[in-house]
Amino acid sequence: MKVALASTLLVSVLSFTNPALAANTSYRDAENVGKQLVQKNQLVVESINVGDLEKVDVLYDDFTNTIGKMERAIGKVSGSSNRSKLLTQYVNPSKVTKERVIYEISQLRLLESIERSFLDGSSSKGNSDLRKLDRLKKRAIEIKKAGGYAQLPARISTYLTNTENRVRKGNLVTNLGPQLTNINVSTATFGTTSNGEPLMLSLLQGLPGTLAVTNLYTKELVDVEALPDTTTGWSIEQGASGLYYIGTTPNELLYKYDVNSKKLTKLGKATTKNNTVIWDLDYSSSTKAVYGVTSNEGKAFKYEEGKGFYDYGTIVSGKKDAKSVAYASNNTLFAGIGSPVDLIAFDLNSKKKQSILPSQYKGEKSIQSLDVVDNLLFVKVNPTAKILYFDVNSKKYLGEFPASSFGVSEKHDNVVYYGYENSIYSFNLSTKERKEIIKGKVPSTVTSFSLLNEGSNGYTLVGKLGNNERYFTYNFDSHVFQHDLMTLPAQPIELHHIGADNSGNIYSSGFLNGSLAVYSPSTNKTATKGTTGQVEGSAAINGKMYLGVYPQAKIIEYQPQNDQKTEILNLKNYGQDRPTAVINVPGTNKLYIGTTPRSGYEGGALAILDVGNNKTTVKNKLIPNQSIVSLAYSKNQGKVYGGTSIFGQPNVDPAKTNAVLFTVPANNPNAAPVQLKMPFKNIRFYSAITVANNGVVWGLADEILYAYDPSKGVIFSRKIVNDVSGHAPNGSLIIGKDGYLYGAVEGTLFKVNPNNKKLVILRSKKDVKQVIQDSNGTIYFHDGARLWKYSI
Repeated sequence: MKVALASTLLVSVLSFTNPALAANTSYRDAENVGKQLVQKNQLVVESINVGDLEKVDVLYDDFTNTIGKMERAIGKVSGSSNRSKLLTQYVNPSKVTKERVIYEISQLRLLESIERSFLDGSSSKGNSDLRKLDRLKKRAIEIKKAGGYAQLPARISTYLTNTENRVRKGNLVTNLGPQLTNINVSTATFGTTSNGEPLMLSLLQGLPGTLAVTNLYTKELVDVEALPDTTTGWSIEQGASGLYYIGTTPNELLYKYDVNSKKLTKLGKATTKNNTVIWDLDYSSSTKAVYGVTSNEGKAFKYEEGKGFYDYGTIVSGKKDAKSVAYASNNTLFAGIGSPVDLIAFDLNSKKKQSILPSQYKGEKSIQSLDVVDNLLFVKVNPTAKILYFDVNSKKYLGEFPASSFGVSEKHDNVVYYGYENSIYSFNLSTKERKEIIKGKVPSTVTSFSLLNEGSNGYTLVGKLGNNERYFTYNFDSHVFQHDLMTLPAQPIELHHIGADNSGNIYSSGFLNGSLAVYSPSTNKTATKGTTGQVEGSAAINGKMYLGVYPQAKIIEYQPQNDQKTEILNLKNYGQDRPTAVINVPGTNKLYIGTTPRSGYEGGALAILDVGNNKTTVKNKLIPNQSIVSLAYSKNQGKVYGGTSIFGQPNVDPAKTNAVLFTVPANNPNAAPVQLKMPFKNIRFYSAITVANNGVVWGLADEILYAYDPSKGVIFSRKIVNDVSGHAPNGSLIIGKDGYLYGAVEGTLFKVNPNNKKLVILRSKKDVKQVIQDSNGTIYFHDGARLWKYSI
């Protein structure tokens, strides 16, 4: 054994100490790199000769890196003649190729950067770089003349000229601004400053979400604070004197506001990456902490001043939504979770979790609110108009009463107040007796209560009504009840979906409130068209627009001539909620509609609706346990391609399932779907599909752009971004009139040349939600509230 080891060591030593052998190895290594360089140089030269500058750009960085690699390898070769030979054979021809196109590549990349600046809204940088381009072009002419390089094909200079002319157009990119504004109050609360000024604090939906603080009686706007990186807040909770905590979406951020100093503070993200919404908050004066619950991982958390956040983790494994929370003085956290719905008592000392919801209520959609008052827990279930109440210590169910308000008020003289239908009632905490205090005067649902101490005027019960500007006051001394509209600033609404009709008009649907706007390119004006419900997908047929609307997976026919809206399909009886994908098969009156099921249901549907005769075929649960989120028609094959999302059932584990790409024949609505074999694993969404004229299907599988040839399978794939987030698809694709593929995924706007696979990132701000094109080929996208026009 020792002899063998010594022999091995001797060979190793000789290998590294023999100069001739080392020199030969270095020369062979350099030649191997040289052969790679020759191949890459040949590919670049071929692309130059056919005038494909984009293909040259695709190859350029790897090619020039290999030149550098070759030069480093030559530097390790002994003997100047050997090095000279290698340089002459491999490096010099490649450098000639490089120098021949280096300025054209620089111009191309600068033009792409200029276009990106304009698309990002930075016109000053774009114009500055255009001046840089002029200097670069002049320098390129001088260098080529001095170097005597071979003339490039005319196609390259034509390409650069056309690209420059397009980028220099004054109307390349137009910011059309917010399409919809509205006053949508997500929630509100009331309080007083240290000097006794009564205030209403409203959380307004918008981009960003906004806190509006108004004087309760004069309606004067006291303060307006934007909530950066939010679209609204679903909860606002009073903490220590003068402080209010605000839970927001879509980044699960917690804010703090001081009514005395008018200072807003961003406290940070409550829990982990995948959580997007703080649904509810509760403050404990005994622990000096605010408690909250979130989605999409059904978590509970705590925030303490000076200590920061503490993540209690997912309340119940598999339950992704935690909608309501209340803290009790026995250090128990009560949480309403789903789906299916449940009520959990979480002992923060022992970490024990107990389900306490009676079985007859486990069919409810959600637990809308929770309130702890003294030793009672009040539980508002939804959609049933009831409040249940429990003993906080024993966790026992004690009874229920009819109620429509979102919970009960604070205690006043041993009673709490709640709303039912158009009245307000009291509930005695000792006797459990209920009395009607205000009869038939309440115009809408009470969404929050507060109790104000107004000094000599006594106590006033105040509350928010509905989701607009309306509120009420009721003074206990005077017994005067009043309701009124608060003066609040209108906010830009986040756009949820955009679509185009056959006339080139662009339809924008507002998130949550379902308002509709139509932009006319011919007049360059936007007109609002009332509400339809939140549009998820749309398609145009014969001068009419068909809108897929959430909830209940409705199809609404909109006639622009008279602004008439007619519901022609409703899939609620199939358990469906969102018509996520809506397309028209060209030359027919048929709509293909892919849906996402209602929470708690399993599997989306594929519906085929003939709008000419209103006949519908519904193929429910077409792909078991999955939603259908994308559709496209292939004329070459006469097939409809469909993509699914794994989020078509409750409590799905993304690591153990895979979304599906499938086809169905367009002329046979009863045919079974054919699932296509795809090479990607653990895909959450086949979120977008489009079909090129040559029949190649382009799509997005999460963050991956792919090309699928029906006869060969996947022939190309590339990541556009590192990953996708959330539980809803966020990709879109179109084939532009110029033949390029345009798309958006995870906020990134991009284009790809299908021939040479050149990828260009068009907008780097990561805020693009959707990209479409009108009947003339003009591209539109939105970044939330604003609509943008992009002329290709």
